[in-house]
Amino acid sequence: NSFFTDSKRGWHYYEKEPLEEEVKKGEKQEDKDQIFMQSIPLNSLDTLSVKEYTETFERVKSIATMKPTKENIKILQIMNKWQIEQSERFAKVWTINLLENPNLEFPNIAETKFAKTSKIAEKDKDTQEFFENKKDKLAFVVFYGDLNQEAINKQKEVYKHIQRIYGIQTEFIDIDKNPHLKERFKLTTSPENFFLYKNKNDEAIWHRIKAGLATQDEILNNTKFLFENAIMQEDR
Repeated sequence: NSFFTDSKRGWHYYEKEPLEEEVKKGEKQEDKDQIFMQSIPLNSLDTLSVKEYTETFERVKSIATMKPTKENIKILQIMNKWQIEQSERFAKVWTINLLENPNLEFPNIAETKFAKTSKIAEKDKDTQEFFENKKDKLAFVVFYGDLNQEAINKQKEVYKHIQRIYGIQTEFIDIDKNPHLKERFKLTTSPENFFLYKNKNDEAIWHRIKAGLATQDEILNNTKFLFENAIMQEDR
């Protein structure tokens, strides 16, 4: 084999490709990258499968890193923004499903005392403003049935406290005396906590807040979350 006998070549010998060939290869790759970037459906990213999106995003990130032109980075930013928005939608729908379907609920993981305390002032101010602006069109409705009277009285005390602080009224409805409401509102337990909101067209919008006994924080926080994420802007 001439490789081992040629004095110019050997174990450490490396033949460089002609410069022209290297330039041509670089140009071809740049052309391929440009064609790829232009082919991305930026206005319909949801048509891609998870696998397609992941592979596309990783390649876009690599191209933008190696060739940080305004256009390449803009494409990466558009895809990154879409990805974040998808994650936010996922989290919101996840929470809404938990609130609307009692069978999907799981125990809350309590925050530390320090974390809770640090949020109190800001949270109270936001909550006060929220319910102050809604109190003329918002009410709570609690459906109850075969539950001991002591538990119902405790739940009533929670709502009385809310009314004293925020001015939101509550109606308690005995579903044993109104059995037709079980099917209408898909009631599965007792009590079931809802809010009723009258929109600008005076139409009633109902949302389940919590299935089962609810604390004041659960009632207030879930109401705010549902109002901000499950009611269309034009209905507020």
